[in-house]
Amino acid sequence: MTRRSLAVVPVAAAILAAATCVSTPASARTMQLDDLRKLVGVSSPAISPDGKRAVVVVTRIDWNDDRYDRNLDIIDLTTHARRTLTYDRRGLSDPRWSPDGTKLAFVAMQGTVEEAKPQVFAMPMDGGDAQPLTKAPEGVEQFAWRPDGTAIAYAAEDALPKKTGADRFHDAFVVGNTPITTRRAPRPVHLFVVDANGDAKAKQLIFGDRSVATGEAQSTLSWSADGKTIAFLLAPNAVLNDVDRAEIDLLDVATGKLTRVTSHAGYEGNPLFSPDGKHIAYARSAGDNQVNLTEAYVTAPGGGNGSEISQSFDRAVHGIAWLPDSSGILFTAHDGTTTAIVRAPFGAALRQAQDRLARVDIGDLVINSSLEGAIARDGAMVFAASSSKQPVELYYRAAGAAPVKVTDYNAAVAGLELGATEAIAYPTSLGPQGDAVLMTPPGYVAGHKYPLVVFIHGGPTSASVRQFDRQAQLMAAHGWLVLEPNYRGSDNLGLAYQRGVLYDPEEGPGKDIMAAVDAVRARGIVDDHRIAVGGWSYGGIMTAWMISKYHLWRAAVSGASVNDWATDYGTADDPDSDKALFHGSPFVGGNAAEYRRASAISYVHDVTTPVLILSDVGDNRDPFATSSMYYRALRDNGKDATFVAWPVDGHFPSDPVRVADVFSRWIDYLAHHLQ
Repeated sequence: MTRRSLAVVPVAAAILAAATCVSTPASARTMQLDDLRKLVGVSSPAISPDGKRAVVVVTRIDWNDDRYDRNLDIIDLTTHARRTLTYDRRGLSDPRWSPDGTKLAFVAMQGTVEEAKPQVFAMPMDGGDAQPLTKAPEGVEQFAWRPDGTAIAYAAEDALPKKTGADRFHDAFVVGNTPITTRRAPRPVHLFVVDANGDAKAKQLIFGDRSVATGEAQSTLSWSADGKTIAFLLAPNAVLNDVDRAEIDLLDVATGKLTRVTSHAGYEGNPLFSPDGKHIAYARSAGDNQVNLTEAYVTAPGGGNGSEISQSFDRAVHGIAWLPDSSGILFTAHDGTTTAIVRAPFGAALRQAQDRLARVDIGDLVINSSLEGAIARDGAMVFAASSSKQPVELYYRAAGAAPVKVTDYNAAVAGLELGATEAIAYPTSLGPQGDAVLMTPPGYVAGHKYPLVVFIHGGPTSASVRQFDRQAQLMAAHGWLVLEPNYRGSDNLGLAYQRGVLYDPEEGPGKDIMAAVDAVRARGIVDDHRIAVGGWSYGGIMTAWMISKYHLWRAAVSGASVNDWATDYGTADDPDSDKALFHGSPFVGGNAAEYRRASAISYVHDVTTPVLILSDVGDNRDPFATSSMYYRALRDNGKDATFVAWPVDGHFPSDPVRVADVFSRWIDYLAHHLQ
């Protein structure tokens, strides 16, 4: 699986002491840490079938209890009036309107704190409390309404077997392609169907070791228009790494018969029946999606692989949704330093269209939400989006019209003196120009020289775009220039650029990053004695590489890095993604030398930059072991290195207090060295 970039969440702690820069005017109020605690999350928008109302999950921080509190708000899309439908429901997510618009379903935790599991709830929209529809013993992963609104399909693990006595300690498991952090064998997720009145017992539809794609690999559940068939992604097991070999299947709900849709050898997912039931859209890449574009396809049930309809756009497809009249699809993709929504007709509509693909005009907004459930029958849509100086809000776009902001949850932060962004270009050896986002600090004065912080995105299959970036704004509030380069491997400049990372995971990207730095320095606005670099995940990998090969940095922060690729291959949850970047396993043939050449730990003797290393002890993606090895190697060679870890699972802390601590340590470290 692709190494994914991290979405940062609000920060708190004393980061902004000791500014090291040209000051902003005394009257200007820049972003402070308390402002970040007040930022409101806006996510999972869903529009009513008639296009008149929308619901959205609204997330606020409860700092003292270190948690995120979520409410479900409903907004009138004409008047922008809003009210809260549910308060303080733990684990609230995935609101979905019933097909006739009379009910709203969502996922939330049910039960005592110790025994709570996520279940599907439904509430009548003409008044009344939400009631649980499911009683899944291990909780619900996802759900979908049947088109007639009388039932839902959902994905869940089977009930755990009950154990007593000494059997409770028989917990050994066979290890396959699971990460070193695994403590029990992943259990398959199966499909169930239950009546929408919540009275009848759920019916299990699939069984066995094969699993509905789950977790980070979660795909769509999609009903046919007649309610007889469900399209979904069936994986060989519940192991994340093995989902690459999953297949799109059609399930006959009455008989349980499974029919495979395509003949692809994997790398496919997110099937969606068209509203008229005649076609299925899906996403597919020709191999590992780090070095192959994810494309949008359309086929018919029983029609085989179908046709690729996004190819001419030459960008990696992120999300797909059908147009209400089934004449084509919409898909989202990174494009340069923004996010595009693209309309792709097919069949008769394609023959009549002057342009095969056409961008939907959304101005300078960057979409932060899925299109699933966000398009009404009349073609109107809602989405959560941000821009450089505007935190995420809900936007409404009537068919053919410009987007309108319909919420103002983050007005206080939007009114602060914030850093401005622009896209810059730089030459690369691949042919296409690279691009980057450059943020200038509040009160920026042309011709003055400022410290420069290079902030490298993760992935590599991701991109830095001109969205509201909390961490970049914090750094800009110090008076620093913040440069976010889209090095080769990024998914915003087409196949040739994305594939440029193949067999060259660091040297080529490092040259691109330096070209971006040189492009900014050429403007005469950089204090050449105060340049720093940092990143998380693949950004951490590139940071460790940059301080080994280039020596202009005053300080560096390398978070969740892979510093020894062979160790990562043997311990992470995505070993196949390592094999895809190189020439296979490091333990086959002469591949070990290739892995060593790309590992930052091989070059610790060349490091001259003070570096802060950050990691979660339970990191499943870029395991703690490689960061620990890198720290000891630096220390043993007399280098200036500090290592800080958090005693939590996951690739990045998920709670607000620890997230705050990550960023306070990160930015304080840079501030100390850039003063």
